[in-house]
Amino acid sequence: VATTTTTTPLGTNYGSYRKTSTFNAPPPRSHRSNEVRRGRGDVERAASPPGEINNHTPSRLPKDKRLAKDSVNDVINNESRTDENNTAGAAKSSSSPPPSSAIHNFAPRISVVGIGGAGGNAVNNMIRRGLTGVDFLAMNTDSQHLSTVLAESRLQIGVELTNGLGCGANPDAGRQAAEESRDEIVSALSPSHMVFITAGMGGGTGTGAAPVVAELCYNANILTVAVVTKPFLFEGKHRMRLAEEGLERLRDVVDTLIVIPNQNIFAMIDHTTSFRDSFALADDVLLAGVRSITDLMTSPGYINLDFADVQTVMHGMGNAMLGTGEAEGGDRATEAAMQALTNPLLGHMEIGTAKGMLVNITGGDDMTLFEVERAAQTICESVEDDTANIIFGSSHDAEMEGHIRVSVVATGIEETPTRN
Repeated sequence: VATTTTTTPLGTNYGSYRKTSTFNAPPPRSHRSNEVRRGRGDVERAASPPGEINNHTPSRLPKDKRLAKDSVNDVINNESRTDENNTAGAAKSSSSPPPSSAIHNFAPRISVVGIGGAGGNAVNNMIRRGLTGVDFLAMNTDSQHLSTVLAESRLQIGVELTNGLGCGANPDAGRQAAEESRDEIVSALSPSHMVFITAGMGGGTGTGAAPVVAELCYNANILTVAVVTKPFLFEGKHRMRLAEEGLERLRDVVDTLIVIPNQNIFAMIDHTTSFRDSFALADDVLLAGVRSITDLMTSPGYINLDFADVQTVMHGMGNAMLGTGEAEGGDRATEAAMQALTNPLLGHMEIGTAKGMLVNITGGDDMTLFEVERAAQTICESVEDDTANIIFGSSHDAEMEGHIRVSVVATGIEETPTRN
């Protein structure tokens, strides 16, 4: 477990924060540039060394020496074969891509940060499910729980404030712990281009520290997306009030916010579903969202999307929804698209009000152009705003033979009130 050193001593001890249950006023939202970071993405071509012209004409023989007819033929045949090999090599080199040293390889760095107990559990779920292409970071004030996280990078925050014993369900203690360790947080996340922050709202560390971490990323011009959960109704009004306060502060310092009410899990389970499997459903929303974005930028496809496309749809867009659908059979394209548009866990979101949408359609060798058009048409018809920015991508996966998967990231969604 990594330890941190406090650079600025806190003027108040931890005990005074345990009596506080409300947030301090949030800092003013800073303005960030819409400019896409492209510094390391520029393509450079190395200067090709001047080629050497090989003259294969046999040199003239001295007058005082003569070669037999067979020897002369051997020389000519050998030189002809050399010419053919050189010609074939030149043709092969002209049709092959340039050497990798001529292009600066650039891949956007995506980090998933799990804050608190719920955030650490979500990170463990993604690691167990084999998610690749991202960097994982877990941070917590509870050293005991932090030691159970599978991520290679772990950061214990607020060491002097909490002594590794947690925040006692006090968001102000979680906020102070993150501020104590802000230098270590900035150092760990500064190389990132996009950060997913996951936490559970209503407790101490996640509710208090998540807005601080998000603000540090936001001010560093890192595309910041938060995927957080709200408490069950049976957890009480006090915990729900703390969660709402945390969400209000978080909403001001992220580009896109995805909220998963735990109460909606009941709509997807029955009496035989285990407690562990029930919470895994909420964790899978984050897993599907991160995987859909990484697949868009890393998997080979017929319609490629890059990080700039992702930033266009998700920068400063507020409420968002993630959905994934997979189907087989004759009408698999339409069925997969409809599944992606209807996520029971995010039932309070009206996807028709979306202002931006990122769509990825994945299939095997048997996926046809008509099926791609049918899935795209289904997505477009669900959006009410004619000016909505919808960006499509299509990738190929040999293991998807017989199936089609549609992933949707819808942003700028208006939140509709719900009834308990």
